[in-house]
Amino acid sequence: MNRRSIVTALIILAVVAGGYYLTHWLQLRKTTELLAVLAGVAAPAGGGDKEAAAAMEQLSVRGVRLYPRLIEMAQSLAPAARWRAAAMLGELGNPGAADVLRDMLSDAEATVRAAAAQALGRIGAAPAAGALADIVADDTEELVVRISAARALTLLAPEEAVPQLEQALAYQPVVEDENEDEDEDTDDSWQLRIEAARALGAIGACEAIAAARQIGNTNEADVRVRTAIVYALGDALANGDSDGFAVGFPVLIEAARDEFGDVRVAAIDVLRRIAPPADRESTVEQILEEARRDPHYWVRQAAVGGS
Repeated sequence: MNRRSIVTALIILAVVAGGYYLTHWLQLRKTTELLAVLAGVAAPAGGGDKEAAAAMEQLSVRGVRLYPRLIEMAQSLAPAARWRAAAMLGELGNPGAADVLRDMLSDAEATVRAAAAQALGRIGAAPAAGALADIVADDTEELVVRISAARALTLLAPEEAVPQLEQALAYQPVVEDENEDEDEDTDDSWQLRIEAARALGAIGACEAIAAARQIGNTNEADVRVRTAIVYALGDALANGDSDGFAVGFPVLIEAARDEFGDVRVAAIDVLRRIAPPADRESTVEQILEEARRDPHYWVRQAAVGGS
């Protein structure tokens, strides 16, 4: 190779290397800018929600390289930065973040605790299931945190959390002011009961859900919860053992004749999709036949598999 060829090769190598390092530097600078937005120091009014959401979306594709920076952000004095760091750690799905996220369950801010709880579920932190279950059952904890913990348990599906989830499913807040306007809907506890039902369904806890449904017939006034309980029972029948059908089936039959159309829709949909034992097939067919003549349009659609 002559001298001219060597010089040409070196020039090409320098251009390629320079391009690589320039690209790397630009990516690093962009990552730093996005993290600043996430931390609330580079957006209007301390970091707007829209700007932070856009930053999280862009950062989600940058992978484990963000991990040390997010761990640092989790110790920030700004609550918004801490909960965004927790949410981002959950988005990245790094199991190595479990210890940091578990420590954040004791944060002074409810939004941070809620984000950490949900993130633990997203990264599959099974050892944190006990702590999450305790949060779900803690009546003194903020509702948003309990709801997030229940969602995490739906992803982890730990059998040991069944007692706490049962307690949450039966939770009814104490009304402190009996003279409060009854038309004002300020009770959001129905969301907790729905998430508890879904978690029990993921675990396959048919008996726990069936018992809650029986309680619900007399005490659960919220149709959304009653409907969720029926769907959760369907999930439990799919995820649990065959013995669950003995306790779940009578509840589904009862729900198929519920006074509320949404509950009947859920029950008929589940009954149509499950495979009942041979000795129950005729009962299921009878219920489905009744549903096809139901005055509620969506009950009829559920009976024939319509959407």
